[in-house]
Amino acid sequence: MMIVLDVLLAVSLIALTVYLFMFHYETTTTAELWLLPVISLISLSSAIPPILLLRPMSLHNIKLKQTEDSIDDLNKLNNTLRSQRHDFMNHLQVVHSLIELEEHSEANNYINKVYTDIEKVSSILKTGIPAVNAILESKRQTCETKGIEVSVDISSTLSNISVPDWELCRIFGNLIDNSIIALSDMTGVKRLRIEIFEDLHSYRFMISNNGPAIPSELWTKIFEAGYTSG
Repeated sequence: MMIVLDVLLAVSLIALTVYLFMFHYETTTTAELWLLPVISLISLSSAIPPILLLRPMSLHNIKLKQTEDSIDDLNKLNNTLRSQRHDFMNHLQVVHSLIELEEHSEANNYINKVYTDIEKVSSILKTGIPAVNAILESKRQTCETKGIEVSVDISSTLSNISVPDWELCRIFGNLIDNSIIALSDMTGVKRLRIEIFEDLHSYRFMISNNGPAIPSELWTKIFEAGYTSG
């Protein structure tokens, strides 16, 4: 707010100086004519340092918000893993009882169901970056609540990637959120696929879904910084 006031003050003083030079030059003293520009420059110069700090502060706020989101996602992932650990002994007891009762078919079906639930989380925990694992699991749960089938194929730990964790989380979060939005108005089966892999030259991320295709006229625009179709 102070920055805006400083700039407005400087602009007002400069406009006043120009006005005096043009229309009241003869009735205005030399001292007054020079004093106004000096005050304007001082006012404007006081606003420059804060203006230069705006972008770093904005980036800092983004990082802070992403860090808060990552901590929240990590807490959710931790709760999920603790819940699975707590349920593990109960599952073993059920399977053991079914085997003792010679209900082998039921035991097999039960194990398959439990394995499917465990595999959903395990498939996410393959990168070496906890924050990325957490946001992927958080988005997977979001998809599940919205009736979206999620398949995950991760073959890279991302161990040597130079992109900061918070930037990776923002990339994955935005891509998956866009896919969820694209699928939101669909009827029938909704599918989303997450792939993370690498080769000798680069890391590769692919987020795909069976929703409407991106219009061809937007293919170049979607790579522009800050672009949104919303």
